[in-house]
Amino acid sequence: MTKMKSILIALSVLAGLFIIAFFGTDLIMKIIVGHGNEVQVPLLIGEDYEVARKTCTEMKLYMEQSELVHDENIDKGKIISQKPNPGTMTKKYRTVSVVLSNGPEMVRIPYLDNLSIVEAKLKLENAGLYLGEKVFRYSDEVKKENVIYSQPMADELIPKKSSVTIIVSLGKYTTSSGDDNKWKNLFGE
Repeated sequence: MTKMKSILIALSVLAGLFIIAFFGTDLIMKIIVGHGNEVQVPLLIGEDYEVARKTCTEMKLYMEQSELVHDENIDKGKIISQKPNPGTMTKKYRTVSVVLSNGPEMVRIPYLDNLSIVEAKLKLENAGLYLGEKVFRYSDEVKKENVIYSQPMADELIPKKSSVTIIVSLGKYTTSSGDDNKWKNLFGE
């Protein structure tokens, strides 16, 4: 019986020492490392890269660009996402990785001159663009219902998924003799 009590006392003492050591070590580590070495990660999303880098430097954090991606909704040079997330506590001198916008993907407007409306539409779609407004004008050089030119002009760079206006030929401008007589009669000639 005394042997059993001795074993229970020894186990109780060991369990107590373990608990004290476990929590004591945690407390001592917090004192040694200190909470003063932690900072809250700032919100960098939507910020200009250089402004965000300056913010991180002031908070004793490093910042690195992990990726550069095209984004049609976020201007070039702005931050799209970050790790660790904003508001997270982290140690000073840790690195915040950011994904940076390269702005919308730019595409070159194809040459549409002398193409039919259907051909122009297909060529624009193949380039990642859309057919916008159709403006009709007379042309001595371009066949009726073919494209005279585009606005913006061919070979210019514009954001992907933009629309392009085409100027379409109505053919040559002609006056019929019946129309001439109508004007002559109107003015008493």
